Amino acid sequence: MSINVTNNNQDKTLQKVLQFQMMTQIFEQAFGDSDSFQIMMESLLKAASDSNGNIDISKLAALGEEDLSKLGYGGGQRLNIAYNSVKDYLKSGVSDIDEAVEKASKKYGVDKDLIMAVIKQESDFNPTATSSAGAMGLMQLMPGTASELGVTDAYNVDQNVDAGTEYLRNMLNMYGNSKELALAAYNAGPGTLQYKGVKNSSDISNLSYETRNYVQKVMNYYGKSSNS
Repeated sequence: MSINVTNNNQDKTLQKVLQFQMMTQIFEQAFGDSDSFQIMMESLLKAASDSNGNIDISKLAALGEEDLSKLGYGGGQRLNIAYNSVKDYLKSGVSDIDEAVEKASKKYGVDKDLIMAVIKQESDFNPTATSSAGAMGLMQLMPGTASELGVTDAYNVDQNVDAGTEYLRNMLNMYGNSKELALAAYNAGPGTLQYKGVKNSSDISNLSYETRNYVQKVMNYYGKSSNS
C-alpha cells in the first residue's frame, strides 16, 4: 500500500477513533455503566465538539480543572483522576499502539489496516484485556502461542502486537494469503480448519458461528478502514 494524502488522513481518523475508544473505556471503568457515566460523557463530548457538532479530541486535552467543574457531572475527585488518565492516553497510549502496528506491519509485511481490524475485534484496543479462556492483551495471545513467539509480557503493547502480527503472517502464509482463511485460523486454530476440511473461503461455513462471525466482523472493520 503506497503512502499518500488519503492514507495520512485515514491514519489521523483512525487515531481519533482509538483515542475516543480509550477515553470511553477509562471513564466507564471509573464510573461504571451508570447514569453518572452517561451524564459525564455527554458533558465531555459537548465540551469537545466544534460549532458543527464534530468531536475534536484535542479539545479534551486542553480542558483544565476549572473547565471540568463546569461540566454537567461536576468535576469531583473520580472525574479528575479519570480525566488525567485520559490525558495520559492521549499523549502516549494511542501513539504507542499506532507505532507498534506500523512497526509490525513493515516487519512482517501485513497490511496495517488488517492488524488494526484484528485488534479492534480481539480487544477493542484495550492492552490489558484478558478473556475467560486466558487470551491476553491487544491481539489476545494465548499463553502457549505467546511463549512460542518469545513473548515475556503479553500486556506489553510492542511485544503483543509484534507476536500477534507474526502469528497472523504465519496464518496468511499457510493459507495462500487468503485473509478470510487466515482470520479463521487465527480465531479457531489451523488444526480446527484441517479437521473441518476448510480449504477455501467458501468452506468457512463449516466452522462454528463464533468463528464465522469473527471473520465477518474483522473483514467488515478492514473494509471500512481500507475504503476510507
